[in-house]
Amino acid sequence: MTKTLEQKNTRYLLIWLPLVLLAGSVSFYVMLVFHAHHMQQKQLELKQANIWKAFTLQPESMPQHVPGEYDIDTSNRIDNRLPGAPKDTNVYNPETKLAVDFVTLTRYLNWKGKSIQLTTYVSAKEVSHLIIKVFLAEIVIFLLLLVAIVVVNRKSSQTLWQPFYSTLKKAGAYDVVRNPLLQLETQTGITEFNQLNEELHDLIEKVNKVYTNQKQFVENASHEMQTPLAIIRSKMEFLINDPALTERTAALLADITAANERLSQLNKSLLLLAKIDSNQFPQVEQVNISKMLEKILENYQQHYENFPALTKSIQSQISIVANLSLFEILLSNLVGNAVVHNIAKGRIHVELDNKKLVITNTGNEITGDPEQLFERFKKGNDASKTTGLGLALVKQITQLYQLKLRYQYEKTEHRITVFFN
Repeated sequence: MTKTLEQKNTRYLLIWLPLVLLAGSVSFYVMLVFHAHHMQQKQLELKQANIWKAFTLQPESMPQHVPGEYDIDTSNRIDNRLPGAPKDTNVYNPETKLAVDFVTLTRYLNWKGKSIQLTTYVSAKEVSHLIIKVFLAEIVIFLLLLVAIVVVNRKSSQTLWQPFYSTLKKAGAYDVVRNPLLQLETQTGITEFNQLNEELHDLIEKVNKVYTNQKQFVENASHEMQTPLAIIRSKMEFLINDPALTERTAALLADITAANERLSQLNKSLLLLAKIDSNQFPQVEQVNISKMLEKILENYQQHYENFPALTKSIQSQISIVANLSLFEILLSNLVGNAVVHNIAKGRIHVELDNKKLVITNTGNEITGDPEQLFERFKKGNDASKTTGLGLALVKQITQLYQLKLRYQYEKTEHRITVFFN
C-alpha cells in the first residue's frame, strides 16, 4: 500500500528515533550511576579527611562511634580482608526498627605509632532516589523531545513540500486538449522545486507542440487523402457506365473499386485512431446506449439480406457519459464484427444491462492468438478482406473511457464483453 512522503518520513522517525532515544537513555543511565558512585566515594574520602583531622586534634574528647557517620577503632589490629574501596552495607536503626542502606569506606591510618581503623558512612538511599528521579525526568524529557520532533517535522514537511504539492495539483489538472496552459511558479524558495517546475514547463511546451503538429497532420491528411480517393471513385463509376466496357474489364474495375473502398475505409479508420490517441474527442454527453444499440441492429438488419438469427435482451434507458460519435463507432464495430465474421445460418445474441454489454455470435475458430484480436491489422482469419482495424478502434475507445474489454470463444461461439463498471 502506497503512502505519502510525509507519512513515510513520520514512520521512519517513529521507528528509528525511539531507538536512538532508548540508546541515549541507557547511556545516560550508565553515566548517571557511574557519577553517583564516584560522588559517593568522594564524599566518603572527604568525610574521612575531616573526621581524621578532628580526631588528631582532640582524640580524647571525640566520640569514637557515631551510628551512620563514622567508626574509629583504636585496637591497633589490622584486618587485611577489608577492601580498600567503598562497599554496601546496612545499619539497624532502633528507633524505626529498620535496616538502612549505607555505603562505607574503611582505611587504616597511623597515629603516634598506632594503626587506627577509620570507617565512614554515606547513606545509599538518597543517592538511589536521586538516580531514579533524574532518570525518570530524563525519560519524560526524551518522550517530550520525541513528540516535539515528530510534530515539528510534520509541520516543517508540510511547509517545505507545499510548492511540490502545488505543482502536483496543477500537473494533475493539465489536459493537452481542455487546459493546455500550465502556470508553474519559477521561484518557490527551494532550488530543487524550481528546477522541477522549469523542467515540467519545458516538457509541457514540447507536449503542446507535438500535439498541435499531430492534430494538424491528422486534419491535413484527412482532407488531402479523401480528395484523390473520391476522384478515383468517380472515375471508376464513369468507366463502369461506359457502353464499350467488356466483361473482363468490368471484373477488373469491380476489384479496383472494392480495393478503393477498402483503402478509403482504412484511411478513415487510421485517422480516427490517430484522433483518439491525441484525445481529439473531448466533448462528452449522456449517451443512451439502449436506443443507439437498437438503431444500429435495425440498420444492419436492413443492410444485410442474410442477417444471422438475432436474439436480444436489452434493458431500456442504459446510458453512459461519453462522446456520442465514438460510442456509436464502438457499438457499430462490435455488431458489424459479429455479422461479418458469422457463418451461414448463424446467430447473434445481444445482451445489455447497467453493468455490461455482451455480443455473442457463431463463427469459425480464429487461427491467430486471441489476445491479438484487438491489435491493429490483426485478423482472426488471414483470408478476411476487412481492414483489421474494427476491434482496434473498439479497444482504443474502451481504454479512453476506462472500460474493461474481454473476449471468449467457446463451443463455436465468439463472445465479446464490455464492462461499464
